[in-house]
Formats: sequence, structure tokens, C-alpha cells
Amino acid sequence: MRPPSKLSGVVLYSVISAAFIGPGTITTAITAGATHQLQLLWAVTLGTLGCLVLQEVSARMVISSGLNLGEASQKCFGNRWGKALMVVVGITVMLGCAAYEAGNILGAVSGLNLLSNINTRILTVLITLSAFAVLWTNKRQVISWLMTALVGLMGIAFFVLAVQQPFSVADVLKQAIVPSFPPGSSLLILGLVGTTIVPYNIFLGSGISKGKTIPLMRIGLTVSVVIGGLITAAILVAGTSVQAFSSFPDLAASLREKLGPVGSLALGVGLFAAGFSSSITAPYAASIIASTVFGWSDPRRLRMVWGMVLLVGFAFGISGIRPIPVILTVQALNGLVLPLLVALIILLSNHRALLAPAHRHGWLYNAMLLLIFGSVVLIGFNQVDKALAAFGLFEESHFNVVVAGGALCVLMLTGYLLRR
Repeated sequence: MRPPSKLSGVVLYSVISAAFIGPGTITTAITAGATHQLQLLWAVTLGTLGCLVLQEVSARMVISSGLNLGEASQKCFGNRWGKALMVVVGITVMLGCAAYEAGNILGAVSGLNLLSNINTRILTVLITLSAFAVLWTNKRQVISWLMTALVGLMGIAFFVLAVQQPFSVADVLKQAIVPSFPPGSSLLILGLVGTTIVPYNIFLGSGISKGKTIPLMRIGLTVSVVIGGLITAAILVAGTSVQAFSSFPDLAASLREKLGPVGSLALGVGLFAAGFSSSITAPYAASIIASTVFGWSDPRRLRMVWGMVLLVGFAFGISGIRPIPVILTVQALNGLVLPLLVALIILLSNHRALLAPAHRHGWLYNAMLLLIFGSVVLIGFNQVDKALAAFGLFEESHFNVVVAGGALCVLMLTGYLLRR
């Protein structure tokens, strides 16, 4: 049997970029570009690097040990506590998949609404049935090639918008590397990082890596995540052409006014491709999580899992709820579970029983992981603080307290690693 090629590895891992570039990424990146121009482009770079590091660590651990994340957790923490911990994390992430699916289908419908006058409910039914048909095939290769095509489509669409903007390559590269903290940008910085490092993506990446080789995994992951980061950067650059972002139709009208018909056309195509690809990957990831956490291999059970996630998205889509609030709510839920999952990955990847000596990483890698952990803790604490303020428990947010809490968590985890 021929060994897998590099191209097949890239195609296989294309689901990663398809998964994290959804309507939420588009909403956050366009808002960042409209509000602060290119000044927050470096946060996209940070989020992309963080996503790549976490994906590589979790996938390397699965390949080296031959165990999925659930099995690895039980080996490190014992059957009882390891399984309990993974069930808590897994179920929470699966609920996140269902929440994301609502925004995904609404985003895909919003994209098609910009391209046609077909009734929204009819579009919702068509998108849901199309996603159902793809998932029912249960063929990883079919899903991977479709994701590759959709990622390419959204990439072309948003790069068309980005190159219309009056920035030089030097300007873009500088802002992508040099951190900048304009007033009022802290929440958007956290949002850009959080929309790139998605919890279910870690399960998805490690799940499809089992049985692969580490070199092939690294090639596939690197190409997929970097392409995803470049598309996110292009979306942010495209967002600089507008003064504010409140809805996709208003954005399309503004782009049409500034760039002509190509502006609204590219936005519609890109938004549809992002929403539809993510409407497939979210249920797909939920089935992989169920297999990882509960050890399910029966196709009927896994179809029940992704079917329920798809049904949640359909219910929100058919209800006529406006997409932007749903998408932003999903971003908040993402911030709550991510710190726990990242901490778990750090603890597992530093357990000597899981990784062969040749596949263990040193303190430089751990330093990067701790930096990522600190970032996602800030995201999580900040989302909790915003939620409490929204419910009227606080009169304003407490960002200084959030930063202090995040620093304390990083110090505690660092101390634990130093003791090992």
C-alpha cells in the first residue's frame, strides 16, 4: 500500500481551517478592522501561532501514545478521575459545537441572502439538508476535499476584498508582527485570539491524527492553520474599508458603494463558504468528541450526535433570529471552556508515560503553551465578567481583576510543572 502523500495530509487537515473560519471569525475580524484599521493584525498572528502549537502538541501526543485524548486522560489521572474530567470537558465542548452550529447556519444563510432573494427559511432548509447529506456519507475523504474547496473559495473571496484596500505589503507585515494596544481594543484582541483557538478544533485535529505519522501531521497542520490565519488576516484588512459593522447587509451595501458589485459579491461568497463549511465541521467534530470521550464507534450513535448538533443549528436558523447576537454569544461560550482544555493539554503533554523521549518537548515549548494558556484564561475570565455585567450584577467590567486572576492561574500551573 502506498504511503500517504503530503497533498493528502494537507487535504485531510483542511477541516481545521474550515472549522475555525466561521461567521464568528468574520464578525470579529471585520469589527477589528473597522474599529482599529490594521492595528490589531498582530492578534491574528498570535492566535494563529497559538492554534498551531496547541494542535501540534495534542496531535503529537495522540500519535506518539496511540491513545486518544480520553484514553490519555484516564492513563494520567486514573480511570475514575480521568474519565470524569474528560466527560466534563467533552460534553461542554459538544454543547459548544451545537451553539456554534446555530451561528454557522445563520451565517451561511446570511451569505446566500446577499447573493439571492430566496426566502430565508428555504435557504435554511437547503443548507441543513446539504450538510446532512455530506455528513451521512461518513467518508472522511469526501468531507476533507469539500472543505478544501470551500476554504479555497472563501480565501479567494476575502483576498479579493483585501487587495482593494490602500495598504502596502510593508504596512501589513509590520502590523502583523508589532503589537499595538489602541484604546478600547482589549476585548477585540481577546476576541481575535479566541475565535482562532476553538475548543472543538483541538479534538478534531487530534482525532483525525490517530494512526498518522508526526512529519505528515506537522505538514498538514502547518499548511492548514497558516492558510486559515492568512484568510482571517484578509478579512480584517477587508474590514478596514468600513467605519462600523452592525449587520451583514449593511456591510455589503458599504462594500458595494466603495468597491462596486465585486465588494458585496465577494462578501456573500466568503460568508456562505465560511458558514457552510463550519456547519459541516461542527457536527463532525461533535461525533469525534463523542468517540473520544465515550469510546463510541457505532455509526448509529455517532450519527445521532452530529444529527442533534445539526438540528440545533436548524432550529435557530428557521426561527429567524438575527445572526450577529447568536454569533457573539457563541464567542462568549468558547471563552469559558477553552482555559480548562488548554490546561488539560499542557498537563497531558508533560506526562512522561504518554510521550516517547524522542517526541517530548522542552521548556521553550512549555513557555509558549503557558503564554497561550494565559491568553485563553484572560478570554474566559473576561467573558464571565462581561456576562455578569450584562445581567446587572456589576455596573462596569473589571479588566484589572481579570488580568490578575489570569496571572495567578498561569503561576499556579507553572509551579505545578516545575514540581514534576
